[in-house]
Amino acid sequence: MLKVLREDSTRETELSGTRSELLALGQWLRSGQGEMSAATVANPYPYGRSLPRIGLRRADGKVRIAPSGDGESLEIQGGAQALALLADNVEGFALEADQDDHLHVDYFPDHDYLADGSDSLVIGMDADAPRSS
Repeated sequence: MLKVLREDSTRETELSGTRSELLALGQWLRSGQGEMSAATVANPYPYGRSLPRIGLRRADGKVRIAPSGDGESLEIQGGAQALALLADNVEGFALEADQDDHLHVDYFPDHDYLADGSDSLVIGMDADAPRSS
């Protein structure tokens, strides 16, 4: 099960999973909406807390990543094209990364798919089967 760890003071979220879980996440991002549960992590260090859910909503424009209003889930929303670009990055990382690798998804001016004001996201690779060659 995917893990979602959040540090509110830095506005950074780490979303991690096995290779197969990250590939499934990429497919889910293309679907455009829904909610999934995330694993609860008792000691989320160096993050402050663990979020139990991920919400996905279709909306116009670029992707915005932020905690929900109640702070209990990670909310990802954006248009189909922007979500597909994020999915491409997640799937590419899942296919090529080694265990304990990570990918930073951070906004910068003229970003291809992230909206201004989107929180930082770190995609992490948990233990899984070896990468296919």
